[in-house]
Amino acid sequence: MICPKCGKPLKEGNMLCEYCGEEIRIVPDFVPEIELSIEESINNMVMELNPEIGDGILEETAEIEIIHEAEEEGLLSDSALLNKKLSVFYFIGILILVISLGIGAFIMISHESSASYQTKIGDEKYAEGQIRKAIDYYQKAVDLEPSIIEYRMKLADCYMELDNIDKAIEVYKDMIVYDPTSPLPYAQIIALYEKEGMYDAIDDFLHHNANDEIRASFVNYLADEPQYSMEAGSYDENISITLTNEAAGTIYYTVDGGVPSEDSTIFTEPIVLSKGNHTVKAIFKNEYGVWSSVASKIYDIKSTAPDAPVISLESGAYTEPQVIKVTVPAGCNAYYTVDGTDPDRNSRIYGEPIPLEQGISHYKFATINNQNESSDIVEANYKLEVHTEFTEEVGLIYLYQYLVAKGYIIDLTGASKNYPGNFSYLYGELREIGEIPMYIYKEYYVYGSEARAMTNNIFGVDVNTGDVYLIRRGLNDSFVIAAF
Repeated sequence: MICPKCGKPLKEGNMLCEYCGEEIRIVPDFVPEIELSIEESINNMVMELNPEIGDGILEETAEIEIIHEAEEEGLLSDSALLNKKLSVFYFIGILILVISLGIGAFIMISHESSASYQTKIGDEKYAEGQIRKAIDYYQKAVDLEPSIIEYRMKLADCYMELDNIDKAIEVYKDMIVYDPTSPLPYAQIIALYEKEGMYDAIDDFLHHNANDEIRASFVNYLADEPQYSMEAGSYDENISITLTNEAAGTIYYTVDGGVPSEDSTIFTEPIVLSKGNHTVKAIFKNEYGVWSSVASKIYDIKSTAPDAPVISLESGAYTEPQVIKVTVPAGCNAYYTVDGTDPDRNSRIYGEPIPLEQGISHYKFATINNQNESSDIVEANYKLEVHTEFTEEVGLIYLYQYLVAKGYIIDLTGASKNYPGNFSYLYGELREIGEIPMYIYKEYYVYGSEARAMTNNIFGVDVNTGDVYLIRRGLNDSFVIAAF
């Protein structure tokens, strides 16, 4: 070591230069103002992080000021002054270390409590394919901010990536708890169930978790009970009931209290209930094969049904042509069937006497009033065996030959010599006119490929002789033979 003033070598341990008398300072002088400024800045920082450490700094700061005062007044020896200053630097070093650790801990705590930071790291792990680690970070973000749907979506995506459907559905259901109005989690859950073909689970999920607005958005996945257009109860007249469902599918029903199934009647048109007590049960099957529960309503109809029609011809066997006449109550129409089904407004309507057909026949008649109320059904069974020498097809040939011979038509195609079209003849019935059993044929004028009109001419062919007659309508639905 050399003297900083004269440059002479110093003996080890000497604090004064033996040549020029200069005092040797191991620790350089401090500018008090700069030292105190540094100390004050450090003190403020540490006080914010930890008040207890700050209190210690205040004490050391006071001690530093005392050292400066003592040094200025020459009250401290050189060795004491050196020790004091070394202790201050030691404390400052320790303080800087503590501050660094505090700042690091503060940053770590800040990250741990930041949902956005956890999500950022989760995104990085997900991009790297570390799905399970990404789940940990996304779960922390969810725990920190449960109401942010985006975090839950990322978490659910991770479970989907791992093919853990149950956990993904669990996350989506948690979303609904925080935002029950958003259709997104519902759509995701439905998509997962649909992928597995679990349509019953979709129906159950929507019924137990969704509000009316959400259910309306996914109505075709639902299987609600059919809705009735009429409330259950007593009515003084026949009623018509319509069954509906907002979803696409099929409604099955019964009117006798039986449990409806796929074997029951499919609802396609209003159900008409007449006098009596009726239990109408209905069930709905949506287009995904999900069944609703059974709906049931009871109706007591107390209306006065119209009188049944009166049939003129008694049931039995006949050997001569017969007609059936029906007496219809006022304000009603009579309807009938010959195929064994019950008559309704879609059946044949009675207008004039009905010629009995050859062979065995079974008729059902009913009257229906303007309120769509139906009478009891009247049934009749007949067997008609009229002796004929030929069939109605042969009778038609006799008719064509007769008209050609008369010059009414040119040939058996019905071509007319007076008109551009043709005449054709259709068999209608077997009827007795003037005590002669006849096949009855109606005449049509045909022009072109589609136009056809019925004329006023009706022809009868004797079933035994083949004679041809021109027939005209008489009084009271009767027929008479006219000149041709």
